[in-house]
Amino acid sequence: MKIAISFFITLIIMASLSALPACAAVTEDEGIISLLKELEIMQGNEYGDMMLDKKVSRAEFAKIAIAASPEKNSVAVGLKQSPYRDVPYTTWYAPYIKAAVSAGYVVGYLDATFRPENTVTYEEAATILLRVLGYDDSTFTDAYPYGQISKANDLLMFDELNASLGDELTRRQVMRMVYNSLKATTSTSKKLIASHDCTITENVDVIAIEKQQNNLGADELLTSSGTFKTSEGFNENSVGMTGTIYVKNETDVIAFIPDMDNSYIDYEEYFVYSVLSNYTIIGYIDGKFEKIDIPQNGTFYQDYYGTTYSDDYQNGDTTKAPLATRLYMGDILYVKRKDNGAIDYFTYSHHELTGPLKVTSDNWISQIGANNSSKVFRNGSEKGVSAVRNDEIVYYSEPIDVVFVYNEKVTGVYQDATPNIDTPKSVVVSSKTYEIESADAFYDLSSSGKYKYGDTVTLLLGKEGKVAGVADTGKNSITPAELNAGYVIESGKKEFTNYSNDTYTGYYAKLILTNGSEAVYETNTEYKSLVCSAVTVTFKDGKAILNKIKGGSVSGKVNASKGMIGGEYVADNIKILDTVGSDQNDNPLYCKTYLQRIDGVTLSGTQVLYSSKNSNGEIDELILHDVTGDQYTYGIVTKSSKAGIETEKLTNPIDGKPVGVTSASYSGSYTAIIDGETMTYNTNLSMNASGPYRLLIQNYAVIKATALPSYSGYISDLSYSEAVIGSYSYLLADNVVVYLRDSQFNFMKIPIEQAISSGYKMTAYYDKAQSSGGRIRIIICTDK
Repeated sequence: MKIAISFFITLIIMASLSALPACAAVTEDEGIISLLKELEIMQGNEYGDMMLDKKVSRAEFAKIAIAASPEKNSVAVGLKQSPYRDVPYTTWYAPYIKAAVSAGYVVGYLDATFRPENTVTYEEAATILLRVLGYDDSTFTDAYPYGQISKANDLLMFDELNASLGDELTRRQVMRMVYNSLKATTSTSKKLIASHDCTITENVDVIAIEKQQNNLGADELLTSSGTFKTSEGFNENSVGMTGTIYVKNETDVIAFIPDMDNSYIDYEEYFVYSVLSNYTIIGYIDGKFEKIDIPQNGTFYQDYYGTTYSDDYQNGDTTKAPLATRLYMGDILYVKRKDNGAIDYFTYSHHELTGPLKVTSDNWISQIGANNSSKVFRNGSEKGVSAVRNDEIVYYSEPIDVVFVYNEKVTGVYQDATPNIDTPKSVVVSSKTYEIESADAFYDLSSSGKYKYGDTVTLLLGKEGKVAGVADTGKNSITPAELNAGYVIESGKKEFTNYSNDTYTGYYAKLILTNGSEAVYETNTEYKSLVCSAVTVTFKDGKAILNKIKGGSVSGKVNASKGMIGGEYVADNIKILDTVGSDQNDNPLYCKTYLQRIDGVTLSGTQVLYSSKNSNGEIDELILHDVTGDQYTYGIVTKSSKAGIETEKLTNPIDGKPVGVTSASYSGSYTAIIDGETMTYNTNLSMNASGPYRLLIQNYAVIKATALPSYSGYISDLSYSEAVIGSYSYLLADNVVVYLRDSQFNFMKIPIEQAISSGYKMTAYYDKAQSSGGRIRIIICTDK
């Protein structure tokens, strides 16, 4: 968790990018137009213009009325009889007027005219549509037009119409009145829309089309009511909205009408930058990075159905859980939020980045599909394309026009390939296996490429830690910038297997590199004296040579916002390793850390074991000694026992089994609660320990214990990152543990959320001053 939060802080300070393309929200009018077009009730001109501000004639309305009615198929196109003396059968509208008259929807005047060119009025249109719904003139008790208007009001035919008695109607007003009529109840208690083999479903969430979910077909739509086919004109901007869908033949969505209070789109498209955990990702939206916490019980739509993410996870379905196995950098996550900002539901779609490509010349831009104006991100910081250097690995995301650059390198001896060197899918370099990601790397490391077993190689790692290229440094020579530096945690002898599959015994050393990864090298001699030391690694005849570093040349106050330590600048991809232990008899402890974690700390010369600078003179690697304290174990000592007492309870804290040693080797034991679990360790330390402690544990024994001081006063305000005590704010450790203590001094681990929302008295225990890298490690809550 400490890595995740620190990484998030790094992203927060990034310069912004161009926003993802914004989609125009679907309006209610657009949805109504789509419906009436699909039902062939109203059409536009030959250019698709609906001409909504044009007045509607009585002839036009007769056609609209018959098209909306159950008698829509009764129009006799080859009509040879004029229905009225001013409606010759040769006119385009004569068949429609004749059908509407025959159905009883329209009537002419006493002088045997229809007056087809007159504009239809508010009351005329309402009366005709009431007849379409089955309400004849005998239905109304009041005289025309008041009885008709009263009934039309009851049926909500005038909803959102913006017209009144006597008004001549425009096509926009007619469109609205017809739409309201389609939803209205007929005289036989049915919906008029049903006569078009169409059903209405309200309060539907439009979840995804094909681009949001790969398993959907090109004409398929996923909604909270199921999966449907879509018409050719379906507006994909409906995705993420809530409203009413109109489904024809039970399978085809012909229109979507958004809710009036949902006329804007709030379906967020995040470019997935990093997956931090099963429930947390870093996403990119609107030119900035955001941390997204996926609700475990929120609705997750995938594979045509909705479920909850926690159900998928608990059921162990590897195709659906955990999220970290499904989302990758470059994917698009679609998030629908509730009114309060909480996630309502989400779905995602896979999007492959272009790459990887090893940069070898300036034409990499066109090779990857980018351009000179594309944004470039290297290790979380924005750069221009000119900042990309040879032997770096690049990927390109076309949707957001961003190039991602990686320059992680691993130097070691090429020892083996799987399944073989002719067709390598993975390689072993200095005892560690790396998968091959690119065709270039495959070629270089195959039997027909540049490198053979025993050669010193520098692997270029891509976004997932796979081999995306091999540095062009020569077969057995490396430049100083590619020397490995690390912290020795183990040395001795072990068995090796050479490329002929012969087994032999040789010396080895295990190091933690500055990027936090582990490396095992075959060495020319034993290096036990260098355990707990910072070293550099060179190679000769296929074996590593370790050289102890006398110390780094960096000191001064860390200013993360300016990217400086003292008066020197740091690289945007600086690698920092913090260690504990300085003698071969010490227990080596270490953790990868970040510049933000040590912000404000003044580093002394003795705290910097190693430092290096890149070609720009920026500090790019640091090995520190005991700065953060994040390597220690923090717990509450509840019991101290002398030798020979309760020795049967001494257990391995990892597997819970007896450790196999007797108390005769130690003066006693400690029982402590570590992260909510009760553990017992041997110790030679004082038997008076009790309360919160920082513990140094080696071989299941406590070899050093330091009592944690508490801040004076109770916590008055608590958040996920800091606690306010008095007039000061203090930072929490990323892995802070909160306990609830009862009156019998029993301790129960509780979520920090419970402490934040409770009325407990809360005491904070810390390891050292915040200005020295300290943090609050334990919070103990008690009832007031």
